[in-house]
This record gives sequence, C-alpha cells and structure tokens, in this order.
Amino acid sequence: MARVREAAADALAALEAATDAFGVAKARARDALEETRAVTGGLTEDEREAVRAEQDRRSGSALESSDELETELATCRQRLSMAAASGVSAAVIAQFEERQRRLAAMVAQAQQLEAELLRVRRRKRHAREQWEQPLADVVARISARFRAMFDHIDCLGEVALRKAGDGVTEADAVDDEDYDNWGIEIRVAFRKNEALQALDNHRQSGGERAVSTILYLQALQTLVAAPFRVVDEINQGMDERNERLVHSLIVDSACQQGSSQYFLITPKLLPDLDYHPLMKVLCIFNGEWQPESFNFGKYITNARNRGR
Repeated sequence: MARVREAAADALAALEAATDAFGVAKARARDALEETRAVTGGLTEDEREAVRAEQDRRSGSALESSDELETELATCRQRLSMAAASGVSAAVIAQFEERQRRLAAMVAQAQQLEAELLRVRRRKRHAREQWEQPLADVVARISARFRAMFDHIDCLGEVALRKAGDGVTEADAVDDEDYDNWGIEIRVAFRKNEALQALDNHRQSGGERAVSTILYLQALQTLVAAPFRVVDEINQGMDERNERLVHSLIVDSACQQGSSQYFLITPKLLPDLDYHPLMKVLCIFNGEWQPESFNFGKYITNARNRGR
C-alpha cells in the first residue's frame, strides 16, 4: 500500500512538472507567433505562400531535439530580421535571381553571335580580296591609257575607283561595303596650274565633257572586245583645236591592225583633218531638192574628171 502511495505521489509530481513545461512552451509559442506576425505582416500573398510552403517542409523534417528547434528558430528570426531591416522581400530576391540567370544566358548568346560575326567578316574579307584587287588593276590600266591621251592634248586626266567611304574622316567613317555607292570617277584639268576635278555637269563646259567622254571611251577600247563601235556627233560642241586632236586620236586608234570597226557619225567635219588609207568617208545626201534617182556612175566620172 505504501508503495502505491509513493508511486502516485511521483506520478502527480511528474504531471505537475509536465503541466509547468507545457505552460512555458505554450507561452513561448505564443510569443513566437506574435513575433512572426509582426515581422511578416507586410508580406505579399506570394511571400506568405512561400512561408507556408517552408512551414510544410519544416513540419515534415526530422528535427527532434529542442536544440535543433532552437537553432532553426534563431536562423529564421535572423532571416526575417534582415529582410525587414533591408526592406527586400523574398519576391524581389527571386526576381533578382531570375534576372541574373537571364543575363547570364544573354551574355552567352552575345558571345556566340560575336564569334559568328567574326567568322562572317573573315569570309567577306576573303571574298572581297578575290575581286577588289583585279578591279583596281583594270581601272589602273584604263587610267594609264586615259592619262596618256590627255597628255597628247596638253591636259591632265585620270580615272579612279571611287568607294563609298572616300573623303570621309575616321570620326564620320561610313561602311565602304555599300557597293551601290561605288563607281568610276573621271578627273580632268584643261588649264595649266589647275587641279584635277571630277567630271560633272557643273565644272566643265560641254566641249570639255565631250572630249573627256570620247577619250574615256578610247581608253576602254584596249580592254573591251567588240566587233564594232558607233559614236554619234561626238565632235559637236568642241572647239576647233580639241576636235582636230580628238579626231586624230580616233583615227590612230581605229586604224590599228586588229582593232574593231569604228563608225563616226557627224553632220559636219573640219577641213584638212588627218585621214588614214584604211578609212572610208560616206557622205549622205538627203533633202527635198534631190532628184528621184541618181546615176552614181556619172557622179563618179565627173568627180574624176574634175580631179585631172
């Protein structure tokens, strides 16, 4: 009987100790709840959902000892305190981390595109080298012939390959691969002590442009194969000196062995021009005053009789 009473007393003491411990734990839990509500009161719905998910995860973890619970509680308090002090919410941190990942992906893509751009530029440079220098050589040959003919008439002239970026400073540089703006530029100077100027409709007279055009065409003949060439009224607008010089150059070029047939059509010619045995002059008579028929034999006989 005494042993039963002693056991009952021990059980009662244990119950009272457990009741006291439960009261302390309940008070601590209530304090923790109030503290948590104070810290998380300004959270958004997404942040609250994240907290609940974390609580669910924690509820299923194997935290058994009070020391582990105390450590985890201290860690959560520190995180909440830092977030509350800095004003940075979990959603902001998540956005920051997401943008970090996107930025890293874009940097990798930019590096890949830059490498591809370098490969494309190398291919373009190689392709350009295949035709640019041969083109420059052809223009140089035309220019040499053009310059020689201008020297013959005591003037200056050259032919140049004009690129898109010519004459532009580095500060305002443009891409010279804009090939639509490339072209052949003819530069001439018809007076002494005059700098070469591009041939256009404003700087030179009509006669000077005509001389430059026919000499440029003559320079091209050495490079362009054609069965015949036709020039119509090229001497119109020239002064007498230039017309005689240009006519002499045309005759010398057209009457060379192996050259193409050359037709020069003009309504008039100066007297006493240079002629070559390989030339033929055809005079076309036309008008209302002409008879209905010609006796060409009679005209030829009369011409021969007058020449005796």
